[in-house]
Amino acid sequence: LIKDIQARILEEEGHPMYSSFLARMMKNRKLFHKFLRIAKTAQKPVKGKDGFMRHLPMIFMPDHDFRALPTVAEVPFRDMWAKVQPAKVAAPKYKVGLFSGCVQDFVYPEQSVATVESMRNKDVNLEFPMDQSCCGLPLQMMGEVTAARDVAIQNMEAFEGTDCDYILTMCASCASHLKHNYMKMLGKDPQYATRVKEFADKVIDYSSFMNDVLGVEKEDFLDSAGDSVTYHAPCHLCRGLDVKAAPRELMAKAGLDYKESAEEEVCCGFGGTYSVKFPKISEQLLEKKINNAKESGAKILLTDCPGCVMQIRAKKQGADLEVKHIAEYMAARRK
Repeated sequence: LIKDIQARILEEEGHPMYSSFLARMMKNRKLFHKFLRIAKTAQKPVKGKDGFMRHLPMIFMPDHDFRALPTVAEVPFRDMWAKVQPAKVAAPKYKVGLFSGCVQDFVYPEQSVATVESMRNKDVNLEFPMDQSCCGLPLQMMGEVTAARDVAIQNMEAFEGTDCDYILTMCASCASHLKHNYMKMLGKDPQYATRVKEFADKVIDYSSFMNDVLGVEKEDFLDSAGDSVTYHAPCHLCRGLDVKAAPRELMAKAGLDYKESAEEEVCCGFGGTYSVKFPKISEQLLEKKINNAKESGAKILLTDCPGCVMQIRAKKQGADLEVKHIAEYMAARRK
């Protein structure tokens, strides 16, 4: 309701310059990806060896001095695809289209690579449509409904070119947006109604696919004892998609020593643009999340969302807590 009202206000009073700029850029996939590639070069003066920017322009962002931001990856996942793509299976059990989203394509491509590796020798054929782009959730959250709709159509058409049974995304926020909001944007349009329903019905998150569809078992993982880990449930996973058991069952099957932390299903404080607009509240939520994780006794926190990874890793005081996407540990523990 709030976002619908915001969109109406923008239509009546005009769009802010920053959201109009992002709308024009993001609905043009080639321009958007070119911008990200340019950012890789432009970040060099502030790029640290640890994968974070060495400093932020605090004169402009004084309330964000608690966080460290990641740098754009040297090589995006789409440029790695030709090398990491597994050999085709003659009679695959499942045909899967990978949706990386912008973060797991250009910032954390290792999460997408881990996803591919975790499905090795499981009779799955994988496709990665190059015409896919950002899911468009940031545009919707800014009230840029026309651009968000254009991006939705673009992504839908990108996957229509593949003969896939599932559209798999490793980002809980992308999964929820692709599955639910695309239907809201396009489901009543006669031109797209049937097509978008077919698209949305195929969308699935990583943990649900691995645990519930692919059905990996303990025998698929190393016999040695795994690390002690705790878990953070992304809001769009546990509430947006009502997925709760799958990631925890996966951790058990992989032989990880899962230690439950307090308030696992409470937001980490990211919320996309929320963390930018309300940094002080975001910091408080993040501080509590890190303290709860540490009190569990685990040194490693797993989650299903690159946005949550970005937020929790960004806390400078939480440097001794290792944060990983669950796919990275599933891949590392595969036999």
